[in-house]
Amino acid sequence: MMKINNVEITHPEKILFPKAKIDKAAVADYYSFIAAYMLPYIKNRPLSLKQYPHGISGEGFFHKHAAAFYPKYIQRLPITTRHHGTIEMIGVSTSTGLIYLTGQNTIEYHMGLAKIKNLENPDQIIMDFDPSDGDFEKVRFLALKTKEILDAQGLHSLVKTTGSRGLHVHIPLKANKSYAIIKPITKQLAEHLQELFPDIATIEHRINKRGSKVFIDYLRNDYSSTAIAPFSLRANEMAGIATPLAWDELQNKKLCSYTYNIKNIQKRITTIGNPWLK
Repeated sequence: MMKINNVEITHPEKILFPKAKIDKAAVADYYSFIAAYMLPYIKNRPLSLKQYPHGISGEGFFHKHAAAFYPKYIQRLPITTRHHGTIEMIGVSTSTGLIYLTGQNTIEYHMGLAKIKNLENPDQIIMDFDPSDGDFEKVRFLALKTKEILDAQGLHSLVKTTGSRGLHVHIPLKANKSYAIIKPITKQLAEHLQELFPDIATIEHRINKRGSKVFIDYLRNDYSSTAIAPFSLRANEMAGIATPLAWDELQNKKLCSYTYNIKNIQKRITTIGNPWLK
């Protein structure tokens, strides 16, 4: 057992990433380091945690409910659901919370698009570009074209790798419109991209109907949906990190979704900080 910031981590030697030989202690060290950068994006938002009790080679599951045994520094966020009434979801506002949840075998943090005080009104849109064939070049192209469209409308946008396969384009909002208004707008944008680039873009939900096209997922812009949080680790063999980028970084054709991972992210952050804040 080890302690980081007075939080006990049981079985720190447990290997969570077998191929990369990354243990629980290393994951805890990462979340301790990245907390100051990550917490502003997840604080006061309902979270869905992806936990892997037996490492990423075992079965993972999503955990949303705040357990009764969680310490007080893990937030309990009351959420009204359509089918289960009011439930207490998990919230994290401190580095201690991140480290504690690492001890609970959490690898990934998925966040709601709205804050707890205004759950019906998202403060961001997220457009997810997911390649069907692993061709990141098409993802880069579509993300850059999306920026051109948003720029023409005077809309600020941000981009991050997902740490897995694709890219997310974030569009900050003032949180004064409901999902019922926002979601159709995201669909229109996705449809527009599909019309402009029919050879490489699709909004087809069925995987077997997408061929080699990039799936533009706008569906996560809804009340109960989540998206991978900035700076979250991903449960893949590369130990990828969902990494905020500067838009000009997409000009680098060597870039892929897991370019930044647990082994090189600290050097990047120490060198350039968070490009979203520049």
